[in-house]
Amino acid sequence: MNGQYAALLIALPLISAFFVPVFKGMGKNAVRYFLILVTALQTGIAAWVFKEVYTTGQPIIVIAGGWKPPVGINLYLGHFAALFVLIIAVVSLFTSIFSISAVKTEPIDKYAMLFLLLMLGATGMIATGDIFNLFVFMEITAITAYALTAYNKTGESAEASMKYIILGGIGSSFFLIGVALIYGSLGTLNMAQIAQLAATMDPTVAQVGLALIILGLAVEAELFPLNAWAPDAYQAAPHPITVMFSAFVVKAALYAMARIIYLMQVVESWGSVLRLLIVMAALTVVVAELAALRQKNVKRMIAYSSIAQIGFIALAFALGTQAGVDAGVFHMINHAIVKVLLFLAVGYVAITLGGAELEKFQGLGRRMPLTAFAISVGAVATIGIPLFNVFWSKIRIILATLNVGYTWAAVLVLSASVVEAVYYFRLLHAIWFEGEGERISESMVIGLMMFFLAALVVVIGVYPDYVWELARKAGEDIFNVAQYVKNVPLMGVGA
Repeated sequence: MNGQYAALLIALPLISAFFVPVFKGMGKNAVRYFLILVTALQTGIAAWVFKEVYTTGQPIIVIAGGWKPPVGINLYLGHFAALFVLIIAVVSLFTSIFSISAVKTEPIDKYAMLFLLLMLGATGMIATGDIFNLFVFMEITAITAYALTAYNKTGESAEASMKYIILGGIGSSFFLIGVALIYGSLGTLNMAQIAQLAATMDPTVAQVGLALIILGLAVEAELFPLNAWAPDAYQAAPHPITVMFSAFVVKAALYAMARIIYLMQVVESWGSVLRLLIVMAALTVVVAELAALRQKNVKRMIAYSSIAQIGFIALAFALGTQAGVDAGVFHMINHAIVKVLLFLAVGYVAITLGGAELEKFQGLGRRMPLTAFAISVGAVATIGIPLFNVFWSKIRIILATLNVGYTWAAVLVLSASVVEAVYYFRLLHAIWFEGEGERISESMVIGLMMFFLAALVVVIGVYPDYVWELARKAGEDIFNVAQYVKNVPLMGVGA
């Protein structure tokens, strides 16, 4: 199949979003099933891209309009993009199925359109080879996320969306100014050519530009101090959207941050930018874990836990080593699987029992044993218990931090795991050892999704080598900038 078909990863959700109103006239269920069909097709295309890239070892590069970069715009689907575009598609398929029972608020056609655009935005952020188009896709992601946060039409969701809009606007401004500084200095927006010319950039301009880009992406990446929107949005948004926020919206921003930072690793002021990111990552972990400890709403508690895990990933990316990037990508994969499992299960409990407060989970092991089992697997995995997937990525992050002399960062990861253990075991105690109740019938479809994710957590925990190899290749795609530049067919303009 022609590599240009990979452009369907962008075209399919965009065109489908405009066709949603056509299906509205056929009834509400027609829109819901159309959403499932589109995400299933997206998963098929993403699976083909993944197979092609990982089988051949070569990236798929889509050149828009036949104009070679940097004049034309290109998509770059290397090992990282191929892997995470597949994750985005699979998670979107799961959440579209979950949406049938989880989303009852009208208008459902608007929900479906925003859902598809959110998937499109995150996919574009990961696949683009141009930093201005990265900004465009980031804005698509952010604007749809604002609307979806407010979708439930409650005072709580409106307040959460407003916080997100304000911080998102600040972040977008920072990012755009950073891009302007880089463009003004190098005269190009193409990522490969930026890497080619980065050594010629004034160190101060590069430092300021990169710092602004990090701060700009910190909103979507949920890094302190620009992540105040996240817990409210996670709690107020429809349950399937919360899954998407945690599984891939934040990952797209983290990838964009890592990609731009490593493209410019030859600039003299690079080390100071990494130190800024390390400080932000450390503060993100500390603040989020302490906040999670105080929560009585389980969905909000898991949101803070998710933010803390993002801090670990940012820390790994900020180490400036291949081992750190590999460990960060490995943790991104494991975090995506575990948090999809947790938010899916907790959202299902909230729908079934009328809320996500801790008392609702008392006796859940007797009332909804399959869902309780799924939450238990996710909770134990997040803590970092051996034989569960997150254990291996946490260990690799710890080893990577020790290798560069950041002993305090390794201690921070271990300490955070202790704090996580406290609030997750509190949840597990409530599920299995408190309360009583009658058995509730559980959805077979949602149960199968939870079982699949829980099995994946355990299988990776017992046999981590295959996924680690995927993560290592994806990490090298970010870190090996020389190979990235070599792969992109530049005209040589401005070189």
